[in-house]
Amino acid sequence: MMSSLKLQRSLSVASRAVRWTLVGKLGRICHRVRGETGRREFFLDFRPHGRVWSNRGIAITDEETARRLIEQIRGLVAEGATLEAVLARYQPTTAKASSVAAWLPRWLEVRRRECAAGSLSPNYLAELERLAGADGYFSFFADKSIHEISFGTLEDFSLWLADRDLAPKSRRNYLAAFQAFLKWLKRRGEIRDVPELALPKCDEHEPRLLAISDQDCVLAAIPEEDRGIFLALAHLGLRPGEARAVIASDYQGGWLHVSRAFKGKSVTSPIRGTKTGKPKRLPVSEELRAWIEARMKPEDRLRQRSLFPNPRTGQPWPHKALQRVWSEALETAELPHISLYEGTKHSFATDAIRRGVPERHLQRFLGHASIQSTRRYARLADNALVEVLRTPARVADGAKTTKSGSAKPSAKQRIGDKVATRVPRTKPNNSAGLRVGPPGFEPGSLRL
Repeated sequence: MMSSLKLQRSLSVASRAVRWTLVGKLGRICHRVRGETGRREFFLDFRPHGRVWSNRGIAITDEETARRLIEQIRGLVAEGATLEAVLARYQPTTAKASSVAAWLPRWLEVRRRECAAGSLSPNYLAELERLAGADGYFSFFADKSIHEISFGTLEDFSLWLADRDLAPKSRRNYLAAFQAFLKWLKRRGEIRDVPELALPKCDEHEPRLLAISDQDCVLAAIPEEDRGIFLALAHLGLRPGEARAVIASDYQGGWLHVSRAFKGKSVTSPIRGTKTGKPKRLPVSEELRAWIEARMKPEDRLRQRSLFPNPRTGQPWPHKALQRVWSEALETAELPHISLYEGTKHSFATDAIRRGVPERHLQRFLGHASIQSTRRYARLADNALVEVLRTPARVADGAKTTKSGSAKPSAKQRIGDKVATRVPRTKPNNSAGLRVGPPGFEPGSLRL
């Protein structure tokens, strides 16, 4: 008689018709007599893969029930499921082997190995470990089997999160993370299907943006030795993690090659690929080019030094230090607080759309994987508050200056005030004279 292990190997390579023939040899019905009562208890023997003593906790009391159960199991195996996964479904729901609590650590270990290989963000891994911890939100599933997760279970989880005053966006993120765990189980063959998931609806965040004239005033308020990295953020639309990871050898003849990013906010955070995993080559603005070439030394390329080092340490900027310098510059320019990301990347991209830059050009420039990410800026160009009721001209001769000698613009009105104006709707202008990105870049010359 063919052993169970050999049968399993044969099933893995057999056609569907042959599998239905082979599974007839899988497992056998057995019974035992209990004590002095002489009561017979039936079970299904699939050793070495295991034995089935009950149907999810319900005892098998007669041979006919045992026969129906073994045919069900054989049918599932014939359809392509692994025997181990099928047997787990018939264990009591409290069985340790099929519990969510038993599978979550195995999933996290796979994620850790992916992180070590560079294919998963350390920040995302840390969030998954927090969710799956003893006091994490996935503790809701601690006493549940992976085979009893249904739409209703996930809906109860969503409402349980809502009872803890979590915002819809947080609930959406946590449900999506658990869905990733279920998809992994399905790929392994441990569960047949991933239940439908009703993600909470979230109001789309509408960022606060700076007019380009205001952005120039903020940049002028940043000390000259600090300004380089902020010019890269504002003129090239780089993400802060990308700008912090750029090294001197990435700059060549007025072009910047961006292929790495910090995966964390500290100087010791790992450096991996960009968010999309795709490198990009960008032309730099005249102002940024002058800043770089005035400071970069020939040995910086050989020693792989940061292109935009923190002048106080000589090391790459930590994210917190960037935010502090940005906030101080906003205060000097008499503008309200706007996040670094919104005041640089978002403002740059929205202005490009308003100037009529084609979406595909901007998508390549920003390195977006999907055109949908770029189209979001088209909506912002119509709806976001980007101008302030004050003289929006660039810093002019005779303007007031700060104690440090930097130009200080006059700003009586601020972004977010009720008197701020909205930019009227404009039709995109696709004339050949419009440019993508900073001065010095000609349309059609962008090469990745």
